[in-house]
Amino acid sequence: MSRKIKVLIADDEVLVRIGIIHAFSWEENGFEIVGEASDGEGCLELTHKYRPDLIVLDINMPGMNGLEVLQRLKEEEYPGKIIMLTCYDEFAYVREALRAGAADYVLKSDLNESCLSDAVLRLEYGDEGQSGEETASSQKIRSEKYLRQMIDGWSLGEKGELKFHPQCFCAVTGRIREMEKITARYAGKGMDLFYRSLNSLLEQALHNCREYDILQYDRENIGIFLSFSDISSIHDMWMQIRRLLPHIHSIMQDYLDLDMVFGVSGLCYGEEEIRKAWDQACVVLERSFLEKRDIFYYDDVLENFQNREELLGKLEQWEVLLKEQVVDDRLEEVRETMQAWCEQIRKSKVVDSGHIKAFFQDMIKLIQARERNWTDLEMIEKIGEQETLEETETLIYAYLDKILPESTDQGTNWQVRRACDYIREHYKKDLNLGCIAEYLELSESYTSRIFNKYMGMNIPAYINQVRIEKAKELLLNTNKKIYEIALETGYLSTTAFHIAFKKQEEITPIEFRNRQI
Repeated sequence: MSRKIKVLIADDEVLVRIGIIHAFSWEENGFEIVGEASDGEGCLELTHKYRPDLIVLDINMPGMNGLEVLQRLKEEEYPGKIIMLTCYDEFAYVREALRAGAADYVLKSDLNESCLSDAVLRLEYGDEGQSGEETASSQKIRSEKYLRQMIDGWSLGEKGELKFHPQCFCAVTGRIREMEKITARYAGKGMDLFYRSLNSLLEQALHNCREYDILQYDRENIGIFLSFSDISSIHDMWMQIRRLLPHIHSIMQDYLDLDMVFGVSGLCYGEEEIRKAWDQACVVLERSFLEKRDIFYYDDVLENFQNREELLGKLEQWEVLLKEQVVDDRLEEVRETMQAWCEQIRKSKVVDSGHIKAFFQDMIKLIQARERNWTDLEMIEKIGEQETLEETETLIYAYLDKILPESTDQGTNWQVRRACDYIREHYKKDLNLGCIAEYLELSESYTSRIFNKYMGMNIPAYINQVRIEKAKELLLNTNKKIYEIALETGYLSTTAFHIAFKKQEEITPIEFRNRQI
């Protein structure tokens, strides 16, 4: 190098600036740090003063942030290079920065590894400043960046070396539930430790798979790209995938106490389908909002996605009807129509949680407009925080109970009567809340709530009441033995029958029969 390459470091955290200075042998590689800035305004001032060749710039700073600094430098036609510093939860800003002219980015969690030196040397001077072969860590980082640019649709003009074979592969998206609990758990240790532990466990879980790449996509979403070029049968390949995912889920739960949910794409072919595979994995992952499962496969609901437009059209008709009912003051129809809309969502399996929450929030706003009551903003915020459709339904129905008059409950009463009729007809079977809700085509939470409200007892208590009444008839009108009556009225054992009977009648079945003689 004929001259020193001037470098400016801009980050509001002193420790990060110190980390950058010590993470790389700047002077030995021909660089000179000419200044440090703690905010955007200071960065611009020092840029005008020293005209650095390279700026290492934090995206998130108080006052003028890194993106605003980048935009100003672009307007001033700054000729140097800019490397953005970011965290896992700031990748939306990274995309914007790269489009605005940033040359590369570095994760703050990687400052102690070879990531910074790799980015600096490769960016400005190719391999001139590097000694020896590229490290495994650098290769991994390059692969991650390449995957990210394929997924997000931007380019750094380079290609990473992938471990998986894109000729035939699938993508897996893993999402960490209740991320705020993880953040609180690692508050004293630092999230860097968590992500290193997570990556290490994933590597261990995948140690028998030679062809894979892992991508920490953002704060709570992980990508795994898998191929099995040594397996010729598509069926055998899927068997391997379906064995592997429960194994990964179990390891995450057992060793890190992580509640994770996974979405798996269909098989894709060629690097140009990396984004397609990722999109499939993400969209099928949305089913976790509708169903209580941990792993979802795109191919299992392929037909639903092929008919997506038709299904969305039907849902839109329900949504229009619901809004009309509120606007036209036909409130007696709202609960029943909303329940039908929710059940249609469950059957469709293709609607994203964002759309569902947004529609629920629109309904609340419409009802508030009708009541001229705009004070319940907390309700709208709570809807956005729910993680399942069932939780959101429970919240909405409780709100409707509070807002809508009692006289609008005829439809609900009808559903409770249907439940009672079903129980009286099938009391000999193994009945529970789940099968009653399935018969009514309602959610379990809603079924339980309306039944308790109108019957004054829960469903198990009502089932028991019906069975005891039938048992009393048999005790009075037949000579059947106690164990025969127990089995005939749906009890799995004589002991269970004795306990249930005495709890309700305060005497044993034998005592009841003897009293009637």
